[in-house]
Amino acid sequence: MKNYTNSFVRFLVVIFAFNSFAIAQESKDIEEITVISSRAPIPLSEVIGSVSLIKSDDIENRVVNNIVDLIENTIGVTAPRSDGYGRIFNEGFRIRGLGGKRVNVIIDGVRIPDSYVGYGRDVVDVDLVKKVEILKGPSSALYGSDGLAGAISFTTKDASDLADLNNPFFSATASYDEANDGTKYGFLSAFVGNKIEGLIQITRRDMNERNLHDYVKTEPNEMNGESNSILSKIKFLLTESIDLTFTIDIQEWENEWDLQTETGFSFFPIPTQTSSALGNDESSRHRFSAELGFNNQNMFFDNGRITVFAQNTEQDQVTNKSKLVFAMGMRARPTPFSEYQNFQFNQEIFGFSSEFYKEIAQSSGVKHQIVYGFEYESIEVERPRYRYETNLMTRQLNYNIGGHTYPDKTFPDTETIRQGIYFSDRIEITPKATIVIGARYDSYELKPSVDELFNRSNVARNELSYIDDSSISSKLGFIYDLNNNISLFAQYAEGFRSPDYESANISFTNFAFRYSVMPNPDLEAEESEGYEIGIRGNNSLGNSKLNWSLVYFENDYKDFIETRLTGRSPQGISLYKYVNLNDVTIDGFEFELQAIINDNYSLYLGHTNTEGEENNEELISIDPDQTILGLSWVSDNGGFNIKGIANISEKSIDGLAPVCGRGGCNKLLELPGRVTYDLFFNFNISEKVFANLAVRNLTDKKYWDWASVNGKAENDPELDLYVNSGRTISASIKYLF
Repeated sequence: MKNYTNSFVRFLVVIFAFNSFAIAQESKDIEEITVISSRAPIPLSEVIGSVSLIKSDDIENRVVNNIVDLIENTIGVTAPRSDGYGRIFNEGFRIRGLGGKRVNVIIDGVRIPDSYVGYGRDVVDVDLVKKVEILKGPSSALYGSDGLAGAISFTTKDASDLADLNNPFFSATASYDEANDGTKYGFLSAFVGNKIEGLIQITRRDMNERNLHDYVKTEPNEMNGESNSILSKIKFLLTESIDLTFTIDIQEWENEWDLQTETGFSFFPIPTQTSSALGNDESSRHRFSAELGFNNQNMFFDNGRITVFAQNTEQDQVTNKSKLVFAMGMRARPTPFSEYQNFQFNQEIFGFSSEFYKEIAQSSGVKHQIVYGFEYESIEVERPRYRYETNLMTRQLNYNIGGHTYPDKTFPDTETIRQGIYFSDRIEITPKATIVIGARYDSYELKPSVDELFNRSNVARNELSYIDDSSISSKLGFIYDLNNNISLFAQYAEGFRSPDYESANISFTNFAFRYSVMPNPDLEAEESEGYEIGIRGNNSLGNSKLNWSLVYFENDYKDFIETRLTGRSPQGISLYKYVNLNDVTIDGFEFELQAIINDNYSLYLGHTNTEGEENNEELISIDPDQTILGLSWVSDNGGFNIKGIANISEKSIDGLAPVCGRGGCNKLLELPGRVTYDLFFNFNISEKVFANLAVRNLTDKKYWDWASVNGKAENDPELDLYVNSGRTISASIKYLF
């Protein structure tokens, strides 16, 4: 590894030297603008810190269907798959080794719903998105709680992105994805008038469970699913300086499962033969917002916005089983039972926010870009669990199954109230030197509400946690132009995550398996400190253009919240709690290079090397070193484009200690290095017809993503359920009316 890294560093020195002595010419390209880094529009080349940008045309060209496809070529970001109750799903995002609730994910400024067992965070239809911005590193100084590892912002399309005055936009799209035999049909319309503009997009998807590699003998649980999404926006231009926008964002999906992995014979707590397990999951996310925008320069602001929003998420996870129960022993006649289970997760978010932007140019030449605002949100969440079995001979109902009495709630209904005030100032001291100062004050309350269903789970009447706390997060950055082509930058940023409803107040006892999980009233918020230092270059030489960046980062995390065995009761029941335990350090470097060689060819190179330690032990959740190499060719008339991507992943951490449990000790899985190739074709068939073709895993490589399988045993019987698909083809066609 050291030899490899040294060779790579020498390569970077060559690139640096090339930039230092290249003949610089002013580029006439329009620079990409990003907002996530300082909540103000900043050219990507002037951002302090690490930001990745994914645009809608890239999403279309690569035939992206989910969040795994979305970030497949973004270094330092992964989207692991997970499982729960026989369902395999996309868990969410992981940035530089940390994910889950430690990444702040928002859509048009509103948090997307939390994930829970059996559900993921793939709840945004990527077809609705105008751009995705990814901020790597602590982000709480701008976005508050949960910004421990970073932030991801989805921005949906606006009518003015597509249509002009008296020139409406209409398109229809159809696509197919071989990875899950999925089909998609979409319609998009937009118009712009003198005093009003609007947009509506409707998308219908039908899909199956992801197809595994042909060399895998295991069959995934069969799933047939469908989803529908609607995005509607209407904007009224009330005056020349005031506008009002209403947004409706509706996502609904349903999956039917044949849960073969839930069938078979089990001996504990009662010998049971399950012959069938059928699942039916229904989920919805409805978001509504009203935004008042104003552009009226005065001493307090140049422009701003005030937004009121509401989002309601409902998820029902239903499982029906047929089984034989040997209650009187294996030699006695078994009793036939049917079992019904519905585990729900419902979350409501209501809030409002205000944001103001002001530019100040002082007589001394110093310029300020100031952003400040206030946010308030109330989040209500519940997790009722309904389960019973019916004796098919006596028709008697039994609500005590597997050591639990149902219905119940493993944590109480909870309202979380968050309020934040933030301020960011980007100060151009000289034409070559700029600093950014940011700070945010957050207050958060956790207010549980006890009812009969929770008391049924909290049999020990454990003391609950009522949190009323606050936090201050800061950010300091600096960028300096060494010359017209090369800039140095450095940044310090803080992040935190307040204890949530689950970690603070989960409480249940399973008498059959003799363990109990208890709430922890003394739980503290997780905190992080991030440091970055980097160098960035850009050059133009004739038709050739080169942009590159090299960043070293270190993120220190403390008071990690994890479950631990804290003792045993007098009855011998093992007692677990969420506790503040681990300190983690993650550091590494990222390198990116984008080169436009001429009018036809362009090149991309990205590399990330990340290491992590948890209590002085190597952190196994860190992804192996990754290199992405891409080459693109476009025809002279721009009507045909081919892009090839090589994704190189080195071998995972080796020499891992075995994992031990009741069944003995098993060796942990280790993965070899691998290289996969993807090809993307884009055709402008005519002025109105556009086609895209994606061939992923061109060489039909069998491989796993480390983010999905780290920590699993080498002999895990369900390991093959996480293997990636073999060679797959995706295609789409769009027609403009």
